[in-house]
Amino acid sequence: MKRNNLRIFKTLIALLLLSSFLSGCSNRFEEQLRGNHKVVSSSVSYLKEQLDAGQLTNGLLINKYANTLGQIKPDYADIASLLKQESTSQGKAYNALTKRLASVNLVPDSREEAAGVLKELQLINAAADLHEFNNGLADVVNTLASLSDGQLAVINVPASQRESAQQTNALVGNPAYGSWRQNSSGTSFWAWYGMYSMFSNVTGMNRYSYGGWASRPHYSYYGNYGRNRWGSSSDVNRNYNLSRRNPTRYNKPSAATRTRYATSSKRSSSFGRGSSSKSSSRNSSYGSSSRSSSFSSSRGFRSGK
Repeated sequence: MKRNNLRIFKTLIALLLLSSFLSGCSNRFEEQLRGNHKVVSSSVSYLKEQLDAGQLTNGLLINKYANTLGQIKPDYADIASLLKQESTSQGKAYNALTKRLASVNLVPDSREEAAGVLKELQLINAAADLHEFNNGLADVVNTLASLSDGQLAVINVPASQRESAQQTNALVGNPAYGSWRQNSSGTSFWAWYGMYSMFSNVTGMNRYSYGGWASRPHYSYYGNYGRNRWGSSSDVNRNYNLSRRNPTRYNKPSAATRTRYATSSKRSSSFGRGSSSKSSSRNSSYGSSSRSSSFSSSRGFRSGK
């Protein structure tokens, strides 16, 4: 009996020591991650101030285009009013950033998971950069233009793609506004979030299947640049897999996409997957605001047990 009690006692001591060790590691990561989280939170808050103060040029264009669309096509007034919110912190684009930040796990269980968390914080910080966020708003401007039957011009689109951009909803494929879902037959289709279902109800646009959508040109800033620069790793992976299952000339994964997919698929975390240190340093260079540049993207975790 005494021997059994001693064995149980030793087992309990071992478990307590292991628990203390894991707690110590978690606390060390948490301390460093919370410091970076505070910097990113500051960037996101500053973006809100600038958005609501009307300091982003594409935000001003959204207001102008929305007002014009409502006048020339009264049937689209509700859609124009909805898209007008994207020029403020009430829009889906800004709210998607705050949700990503809120979902970050600041108490990781391992160094690998902590590295993934740090990567996600870097990506959110890059997305909150005023220059990058303003570029992303061009997709809202161009969606308004596409509804105007050519009366409003698309902006920031390569000359070779302007004609197709004038006829394309640039928000399809952006996870802030909807998601690709699969039906019982295995076909992936685009499902809008909430009020954005008006695109189908008011404009009469049929639901997009991924295969049909990917078989045509569909320029968007998010799809061509933003996803790889600051999109979540889960969205990069999801779209990479979709493009592999539905290959067309218009949706071939870029070198940047292949790199992010290859590296992020090796690292998992509570919210998604991270990327290699080489990719981290490259992505951290995007954007130009001084607030975003204050984030130390190259900082790793201090050594220790």
